[in-house]
Amino acid sequence: MKNKTVLLSLLAFAVCPAFSSAEENKEIKPYAVLEHKGLLPEGSTLLKSRRHKDVFWSLNDSGNTPHLFAFGTDGSLIQPSVPLSAGKYRGIFVNGAENRDWEAAAADDSGNIIICDSGNNKNRRKNLAVYIVPEPDPYTEAETLPAQKIEFSYRDQKAFPPKKKNFDSEACFWNKGHLYILTKHRYDTDTKLYRFDNLDLSKRHVLKKIEKTNIGGMVTDAAVSPDGKYLAVLTYYGITLFEISYSRGGKIKYFRKPVKYPFSAGQCEGLEFENADNIAVSNEKGQLFRIPLKDVLKK
Repeated sequence: MKNKTVLLSLLAFAVCPAFSSAEENKEIKPYAVLEHKGLLPEGSTLLKSRRHKDVFWSLNDSGNTPHLFAFGTDGSLIQPSVPLSAGKYRGIFVNGAENRDWEAAAADDSGNIIICDSGNNKNRRKNLAVYIVPEPDPYTEAETLPAQKIEFSYRDQKAFPPKKKNFDSEACFWNKGHLYILTKHRYDTDTKLYRFDNLDLSKRHVLKKIEKTNIGGMVTDAAVSPDGKYLAVLTYYGITLFEISYSRGGKIKYFRKPVKYPFSAGQCEGLEFENADNIAVSNEKGQLFRIPLKDVLKK
């Protein structure tokens, strides 16, 4: 992210008691570094493959090309083993997509990757979108099948930009058949949760806010645990873990029983559950961190 974003993040830190204690911000050490060879200068998400064992996906944000990048959980770059007709490997090109400001990704239940072109630093964008593309095979493919594009907006955003710049987003997740978006705020330390009711390609989706909470900082990624019990939300200061509630009528509550796990690991913008026991986090330097879920729950 840009320097201005970091400055605003630091200002938010000053008014956030939940993450303001230097004694609580544990410095953690990386267990690996993404071997991206300059291909991923601004990695903005971390997504575990649903098709390939021990594979993570990542992508670059604004100002970069529409490519996906695959890595082993040890950080090793995965690329096709066959010779490429176009020469040098540049990542997996997402056919039919444009990277205005890619910031997040999720995996649905049908074998697709959903890329969120939702970055909106100045809160002026009227062309927010998600791209749906079948998850490629990183060992054999250098280009995806054509992506499907869905445009969306926020029902409660009336001005572009608004006075309260709370309509940026760098986090999304998939749960129980729905795609969710979490906002990143510059006016306060809240985050808002929006849900796509469906992914109908024939219309522009206007998202209604379903929940809101004071997260204590700027949200940069999120993921749901494999058992669907927890929602982990990443900010510049650490992880907040929520216990998800499911009612018999199908209603879901996400922002319940928050547990905060503050840490210092650089500018972290990627989070994913590596498995049922560990949360993986990445920063813009490509460093990978592994945080045991039991350690978060102890806080």
